Amino acid sequence: MKKLGYVASLCVALLFVMQANAQYLSFDKIEYDYGILPTNTIDTRALFSCTNRGTEEIVITKVVPSSKSVTCELTRDTLRQGIRSSLNVTFNSAGYSSIFTEYIDVFTTDKMLGKITLKLTGTVKDIDSTIIQMYPSTFDLVRMDRLRISYGTINYPETVTDTIVVYNPQDTAISLIFPNVPNYLTVQMFPEVIQPNSTALMVVSFNSELRKEWGTIYDRLYLGFQGKKVNYKMKLSISGTITEDFSNLTKEQLKNAPKIKFDTDVFNFDTVKRGEQVACKFHFTNKGKSTLEIRKIKTTCGCTAGSMEKMSYAKGEDGYVNVTLNTTNKHGHVRQAVIIISNDPENSETRVFIEGNVKDNTD
Repeated sequence: MKKLGYVASLCVALLFVMQANAQYLSFDKIEYDYGILPTNTIDTRALFSCTNRGTEEIVITKVVPSSKSVTCELTRDTLRQGIRSSLNVTFNSAGYSSIFTEYIDVFTTDKMLGKITLKLTGTVKDIDSTIIQMYPSTFDLVRMDRLRISYGTINYPETVTDTIVVYNPQDTAISLIFPNVPNYLTVQMFPEVIQPNSTALMVVSFNSELRKEWGTIYDRLYLGFQGKKVNYKMKLSISGTITEDFSNLTKEQLKNAPKIKFDTDVFNFDTVKRGEQVACKFHFTNKGKSTLEIRKIKTTCGCTAGSMEKMSYAKGEDGYVNVTLNTTNKHGHVRQAVIIISNDPENSETRVFIEGNVKDNTD
């Protein structure tokens, strides 16, 4: 028994070594589900990506679809170690009228797996043109009037709501699920179960106080279907701009409001060599009559960073905004902004700038 165990272990070890050093083509997925497609539709959404995870070069020698309704375009046929390629698939639903399954055989020089078979599934069904116009966006098994929620201006700390209409073209009832919903989003379906050829309302509420963010925000909402694996590459986009609403302040409140005042809004570092890090401080004072609250510090480039020792400043108190600029990828004249968002009703967004010239070491 010990000898058999040793032999088995040795085989596993040898297989591991072969896999680690030989060719190995890895696909991100091997199946794509179109959901429901109208007849006579050309769909280009299917995309398969593959990467050479081995140490030897792999060549994709041939791509063979199972039907003339499927055409493929390969971005790269020769893959060295770590190189990625994509297979863009176009499907023409003309001539289909029900559930379909098509295959794509990918032939390669991969010694371990010379042929990989990709699978396409879905349902082709006649959908009234009026339905397509009313719900032009396809989301897997359902259609929607749109795939994006834009709340526009969101006045902190309010909660805003928007509604998407969902249409079920399936022949059976379906239920939507919402995995990993953040605490600042609330999603409700009315009704929860969408009957065949019927609609439901997806009501999405956004709580700006719980979001704890200021300025422009971009979020996503994942959704799937009961009994079906969630495709996390499909999502709804959510956007808006969170700002503070000062419109209801009385004259007395405005008179006693905080007021941020900078000594200067520009720091010029003259000339530095590329790769050097530039640091500076912007001094400010709360000239108002109540506490100044710094809501957020933002920059217009990943090369710039801004920080403060604290976020609250009493009447008459001084503070500093510490700014650093990484010039590694810069050349010539550089001007970057740092945005300070505060509860100053007259100047809720203050911009300070760091600028100068960056030269190459060879200049």
